[in-house]
Amino acid sequence: MKDKQQILFLKTGITDFSIEHDLLASTSYELIVVHDDTDLLSYVSNPLVIAIITTDTAITADVVKHISSSCRIITRLGVGFDIIDVKTCLQRNITVCYVPDYGTNEVADHAVALVFAAHRRLSLYHRTIIEKKIWHHEIPGDCLHSLSTLNLGIIGMGRIGSCFATKMKSFVKQIFSYDPFIPSNCTSIDQIYDQCDIISLHIPLTAINHHLISSDSIKRMKRKPILINVSRGGLVDTQALVEALRNGQISYAALDVLEDEPNIDSELIKLDRIQLTPHAAWYTRESECALRTKAIQDILRVMNGEQPIYPVPVTI
Repeated sequence: MKDKQQILFLKTGITDFSIEHDLLASTSYELIVVHDDTDLLSYVSNPLVIAIITTDTAITADVVKHISSSCRIITRLGVGFDIIDVKTCLQRNITVCYVPDYGTNEVADHAVALVFAAHRRLSLYHRTIIEKKIWHHEIPGDCLHSLSTLNLGIIGMGRIGSCFATKMKSFVKQIFSYDPFIPSNCTSIDQIYDQCDIISLHIPLTAINHHLISSDSIKRMKRKPILINVSRGGLVDTQALVEALRNGQISYAALDVLEDEPNIDSELIKLDRIQLTPHAAWYTRESECALRTKAIQDILRVMNGEQPIYPVPVTI
């Protein structure tokens, strides 16, 4: 019997692959789960491999050079694709896809939840009660103001940023938005830094905006804002954030992503004015199903000679 062509699923925390198996049941393709990166190059160089799905495993230029010529598509299981060397893939005629439109509501909802948690200092209340046995409404000090008096700044007005803006509109005084590629009501990011009490990040990570939130940009923030990040950890310089939380330049930070996740900065977690969630903003059972289904469907489109629905932008 002829060996089936393979779709590699790299280093995933998933344990139940029934979604993928159901979608592939009527095809000639076999799903191969690679649980760690130890023998990554031997897996990707297998001539039976026609597609690769990656969640966190970086597809570097060196990895791409070892990928079998039979491989036609690499898909990032998620919104960002910064872990894939897209240029080298395209030079090898490997299509690169991602899934940019799953979990939009979930991530926006999570950002809303982080705003409320940070604004009301829920983590600070909880930790103080549990660790110090203090029961008093003035635990955060006199820094709390009505949400309706605060300005919200949104950096990035794509699917998630605009959805988040819609959800938050009735809660805050005014929304300031900045996006260099999408019409927004600010022409400069400094308008966000000047005017906003809460700043929420909704942009992909690129070489240009790496450490967008840095010591320099924090110094330009006039209102000691709450910082929300549900996008990419690398947008924030962790050490600059730690220092800003210590000296009060940032009043509170609520983060779903970290610069070196899953590693957690030892100084960051010592601070009181921090709320962390484990890159979970995207997650519901429905969004996970949509994510995995769309990834497999695009692979099947490419293998059938059709155009994928979710190719990464080629002008990167």
